[in-house]
Order: sequence, then structure tokens, then C-alpha cells
Amino acid sequence: MNWFQRPKSLSLKTSITLAFGLIIYTGLSIGLVLYFVLIPMSDRAADDMAAFISMVSESWVSLNEQERMQFQTHLREDHQLFISTDPVPVTAIKKNYPFIPRLEKALLLHTGQQLEIKQHLEGPCCFWVNIMQNGQVVRIGFYHERIGPKPPMALAGIIASACLLILITTILLVRRITRPVRKLSAAANRLGRGDFSIRIPETGAKELVSLAHCFNRMAEELSQLMSNRAILFGGISHDLRTPITRMQIALELLEDNNNSSLIAGLRNDLKEMERLIQQALELVKGLDKSKPVETDLKQLIATIVADYQRQKQTINWQVSQCGTCMIEVDTLHRVLTNLLDNAFCYGGDEPVDLSCIRKGKNLIIRIKDQGPGIPKEQLEAVFQPFFRLDSSRSKKTGGSGLGLAIVRQLCDVHSWKVQLFPGKGKGLEACLIIPVVVP
Repeated sequence: MNWFQRPKSLSLKTSITLAFGLIIYTGLSIGLVLYFVLIPMSDRAADDMAAFISMVSESWVSLNEQERMQFQTHLREDHQLFISTDPVPVTAIKKNYPFIPRLEKALLLHTGQQLEIKQHLEGPCCFWVNIMQNGQVVRIGFYHERIGPKPPMALAGIIASACLLILITTILLVRRITRPVRKLSAAANRLGRGDFSIRIPETGAKELVSLAHCFNRMAEELSQLMSNRAILFGGISHDLRTPITRMQIALELLEDNNNSSLIAGLRNDLKEMERLIQQALELVKGLDKSKPVETDLKQLIATIVADYQRQKQTINWQVSQCGTCMIEVDTLHRVLTNLLDNAFCYGGDEPVDLSCIRKGKNLIIRIKDQGPGIPKEQLEAVFQPFFRLDSSRSKKTGGSGLGLAIVRQLCDVHSWKVQLFPGKGKGLEACLIIPVVVP
């Protein structure tokens, strides 16, 4: 992963922004707490402890042996301090203890002596300091636990708490912000696939309610628009087919005339008009999603191939075990026949190659013709309704510009994928990728 690349995910962007802001806030808070609370408390505790140690050493030299024993017990039990005039095995402190330098500085102020605190060689962590009083060396020791403020522990606690707070806050806020966006994205995808019944609950914050309301209104308008479009096309087809029928009847009555070429031309024009109307209606009906059924793909494709063979058209079918799956049979039949019609129409009735394989959870069907092909820059444009390549696809070779548009629309509605590729050498290859569900 390239960490210098700007993230594209809204969730990741929001997480980084929140985390960055909270980290800066935590850093400033830690600095303020250290400067105004922990460091002054440590200095005050070191000063108090240095004053107490200095007082203890002065009192020690003025006591007799019996009083010293009582004084030792009192210091050990009540103040966790040890005092002795006997040598103690010590060594220089190797570990960094922030409190020790502060205590040495405070002892210098209270005793006037440059003292060095050392660590006991044996046993638990115990520190000793030697103070010269009236010509005697007084040794005073204390455990590490005797130290009052513990800035490192406080700092570690603040950092751990801050990290936990940053993590929890970021997760909760990001989920709260991105969950409605994910719902809207999923609803928009379903709407794009033709599910005009999808609606988003108009709940939550005012901005989200307004957004959901706008989306629902758009979905309602699209649903109404598609319904009106179907009614419009149905009315147009009915109005067009009525005069076409009358013209066909008139042609039947004119068959006795000698102008047979004119009659044949009119009959061909009528067939072309009928075909255009049928394809236009198929384009409208493409949004109607059929119910998937358990289907033997090999048998389905074999039926389609047999239909073309009866029309004296050759299909080189590479038989393979595509298996049985749940699929929309009518939709697959329409897509394959449209692709095959396209291949024969622009391939000069040359043989067409057809293959079907199962790869993972996808069914892959390839159809290759022997035609002139399509320029790479126009491979996507041919899926637009009524788009035609004038240089290679004239009226003589047929082509209303709706066949591939119907294929793309059907594939989009059913979450299939169709692509066109230039064939090796010549021709055009259509690749249909269908996610399948095993029954």
C-alpha cells in the first residue's frame, strides 16, 4: 500500500481526520499536564523529601545509641526511610529515574552539599544518599516506592487512555457518518439496476432526512418515468402496427400487378419497420427482471445453436461442462440471440465461434465473428441506443443500433457484464460474464 497516496474511501478519510485531530489534542493536553501539574508536583515532592532527609540527618547526630534505635524504627515504620552510619554496598544508578535528579538538586539547596544518590547492590530497588553532619557520615535510604509523584506512570496512563479514547471515538463517529452513506450507495446501485421500488427510511439527522427524501422522490419520479415510457412505446407500437397491417393487406391485393420489384421493396420495408418496433419494445422491457430458475446451461445453449443451424448458419460450439445453476433463462436467451444475430449480421454469414466455461463463481460465454471488427475507441460507444458505425455497418448489412443496447441494458439490470474485444487477426469477440448461483 502506498501510504503517501491520498485515501479514496470516505470512511478512511474521516478516520484519519478524526484520529489526527484527537492525536494533536492529546499531545497538547499531555504537554500542558506535564508542564503545569506533574513537573511542579515532582519538584515540590522532591523539595519536601530533601527537607525531611536533611532534618533527619541533623537529628540523628544529636541522639544517643538507645534513641537512635527508636528513631530508626520510627522512620522505617512511619516514613519508609532507613538510616545508618555503617557502610552500605551501593553503585551508580544506571536506569533513568526522573525524580532522582530533582531530589539531588533539592538536597543541594537544603544541605549545601553536592550529593549523589546511589542504588543498593542487592535486594529490591533501594536508593541511598550519604550526608556529612558534624564530621559524621549519615546514610539515609528509601525504596523506589517511597517516591511520591510518578510522572512516567501518569504519562503512560494518559497516553494509553488517549489511544483507547481515540480508537473508540473514531470508530463510533465514522460508523455514524458513513452508515447512511453506505445505505444511500447501496440504494443507488439497486436503483441503477432497475429496482425502482427501493426507498430509504427518512429518519435521523435533519440533513440525512432531507437527503433521503430527495432520493425517494427521485426514485418515485424515475419509476413513474419508466412506467410512462413503457406506455408511450406501447401506444406508438400499436399506432405504427395498425397502418403497417393495412399496408400489408394492400400489398396482398396488389400482387396481381406486374410491378413485383416495387411490391417486394415495400414488403421488405414493412418487415424492417416491424423489426425496429420489436427491438424498441425489447429495449423498454429490458428493465423487467425475470425470476431465476434451475437450468442446464449445456442444454440451453444447445437449443439456441440448433435453432441457428436450422437457418443454415454455422456455429462452432466448444462443448464444455457448464453445469447447472440458477439463472434467468429468458434474459440469457435474449442476450445470446442478440449477440449471435450481431455476429452473423456483421460477419458476412461466416461461421461464428461460441464457447462456454465455468470459472470459479462466474459463467463466461465468448462469441467471436469473422467480420471487419470495431475500432478500439468505439467498443463502448456501440452499446448506446441507435449508434451505428457508418464506415463498416451500412443499411445493406442491417443494424438498427438497438441490438447491443438491449444486451447492455439486460446485463446491467441483472448484474452481468458484457465486453467487446478485437479478435485475433480480424473479427470481434463478445465476452459475457455471469455470476451464477449453484442450486
